[in-house]
Amino acid sequence: MSEQTIQNNLYSEPVTILDKYTCLSLGATTINDLIKTNQLKNIEVSRNFGKKPDVLIINKNKEVVIFCEFKLPEEFNTQAKIDKAINQEIEIAKAVGAKIYVVSDGDTFFWLNPKTGAYIVDEDGKIIQREIKPKIEAKKLADFIDLVALSVSEENNTILKLEDIDPTDLAKKIARILKRMTFASSKMSLYTFVEVFLFKYLSDIDVLKDQNSFNFIYKLYSEKEKTKKTNADILGAYLEGPRAQMKMLFPDGQDGTSIVNGQIFHVKRGIDGHYVEEDSHAICFKNIMDEFAAYERKNGKFINISKDFKSKLFETFMKNSDEKSEMGQFFTPLKIVREMVNMVTVSKGMKICDPASGVGKFLLEAATSTELPFYIKNDNLIMGVELYGFEKQMSEQDDITTILAKANMLIYFSKLFKDNNSPNDVQNIAKNLLNKVFYSSRKALGTLEKLEENKYDLILANPPYYQDATISSLAMNTGYYSARGNGVEALFLEWIIRSLNYGGTANIVLPDGIFTNLGNTKLKALILNNCFIESIISLPINSFFNTPKKTYILTLRKKSKEEIDSNAKQNYEVFTYICKSIGETLDVYRFDTPDDNDLREAVIKYNSYKNLPDKRSIQEPFKSWFESDGKMKLLPIDCFPATDNWNIDNFWTDEEKIALGFKEADNSMTLNEFQIFIDELVNDIQNYKEAIECLK
Repeated sequence: MSEQTIQNNLYSEPVTILDKYTCLSLGATTINDLIKTNQLKNIEVSRNFGKKPDVLIINKNKEVVIFCEFKLPEEFNTQAKIDKAINQEIEIAKAVGAKIYVVSDGDTFFWLNPKTGAYIVDEDGKIIQREIKPKIEAKKLADFIDLVALSVSEENNTILKLEDIDPTDLAKKIARILKRMTFASSKMSLYTFVEVFLFKYLSDIDVLKDQNSFNFIYKLYSEKEKTKKTNADILGAYLEGPRAQMKMLFPDGQDGTSIVNGQIFHVKRGIDGHYVEEDSHAICFKNIMDEFAAYERKNGKFINISKDFKSKLFETFMKNSDEKSEMGQFFTPLKIVREMVNMVTVSKGMKICDPASGVGKFLLEAATSTELPFYIKNDNLIMGVELYGFEKQMSEQDDITTILAKANMLIYFSKLFKDNNSPNDVQNIAKNLLNKVFYSSRKALGTLEKLEENKYDLILANPPYYQDATISSLAMNTGYYSARGNGVEALFLEWIIRSLNYGGTANIVLPDGIFTNLGNTKLKALILNNCFIESIISLPINSFFNTPKKTYILTLRKKSKEEIDSNAKQNYEVFTYICKSIGETLDVYRFDTPDDNDLREAVIKYNSYKNLPDKRSIQEPFKSWFESDGKMKLLPIDCFPATDNWNIDNFWTDEEKIALGFKEADNSMTLNEFQIFIDELVNDIQNYKEAIECLK
């Protein structure tokens, strides 16, 4: 059997691997021929490549990923012959930029790193000998090629063990460096960390390559003596190279936001051509690069990032800062987000909205609960679901929330970027996904300024809650808000009800004032006239990082047009539940408490109730299961008239609360109980004031 016969058996043309890689069995075709006919790109054309390689495996960007050399079995049956076969073409493989060099006789395959000339090994040091047979288990082969290509480098021949990493400790170190060396505000430090983090992350997933990569810029520090470059020169190289590339790959959206907006690092070019240090920016940048490199040596590449990391970022930089009050955003703990997403059904083609999207977790978690929410087909971005995330900038220079949301989406769907990492593909995804999903308004009303009725199939939200007479007055002038609810949260709730499509679902976090304030009577009537109340779940105090308010999850299902027109009344009970825990400690540390999670239990029982064939007549075993849980009550809709208090905690007696551990048996109050008492007292006083005004 000849070498050509061996490779033809494996790669009869054309062979593709999951539409990601193409195997070229070349015969008499040379590399020069492929370059001239535009079948290969990103190869230095000044060199003469007259070699006829046996097989090239290329990606969609027409870059060589694997250079394959085939030998007859009799040329491959001793170590000396194998070594000769390896040495024969490895320099050519390196010259054409191949990530991987494979030598084989059709049965045995050796994988090598062309940059080092060494065998590629697994984490146990075992030489990789995986077969490359694209007609068998194509997905597993494509995933393995992805992993090896991301792993190997000039310094590494070992396949990475990809585990989720949570660089929160790194963020804390960077925050200290920035504060000590630049006196930057917490918000500005957060901008800067996000920028450098994305620089490293995009390099590791192979979007930023060559002279625009983290490794290239960082290596300049070790070559300073040879190149005579200063720290300022290296910062200048970053600003002109990778940073400019990121701005090009991720252009501003209509709202002017991208994923990059760091404003700390600056250098100026001097008359001698070198950059000149401004303040301590250049040495600060070097210190930050050192910390990122040290973190990688200890924890591995920044490829699989914990999804909650972006929320922890806000807390890391802002929790001890006076600036947090200016943000006006509540960053919902991921555990609450996930449980709220678990309560709803997400299906293909849905229009899903968050009118106060923050860092985007509601939308991103909803999207990832579906199969293939976004993918590229025939160079077009296909949307399995439509996402709409709206946010309000508190000032012209305050777009950090939207930047975090877009960066968060990049992390959630990193595989989409890894698989489509050419400049054109990345730009396409950035423009048609990141920029179209998240929009930041600079108008005073933000999201509330515009309302499209009956548009969204699913709305998930934790809107801001505060009093603002100016916002309320401006909202009234739009003509959208006839319920005249009390507080900005009431305006958002009315926006949600009116924007929800017939039959659509909304799952919303709301403060207790929505349920207890007499000024919200018309708003409650709007809910009852237009929606079925599916559930109300009481959350514990301090569920949210930066508010001590008592909050609830309200689940609504909008009636059909016919049901609204006929004033159809809800004929099944409202699921209610009071939670003492959410699966993590209710402090700044947020340690996991998997064995103490009332919210998880509430969602399990709610989903069981929701999916019953007849909720009006609950049969065993569900009847006993529900009744055995003292934290759960099924309440008739008559318990929720528009004119009454909807605080579900009141449906549990003091004796029941004592038995459940929500209340002490004696007359003393805990601090949390005292906080609730004061809040209720303030609400009562406010209600009496409004009632008196109504009587005048």
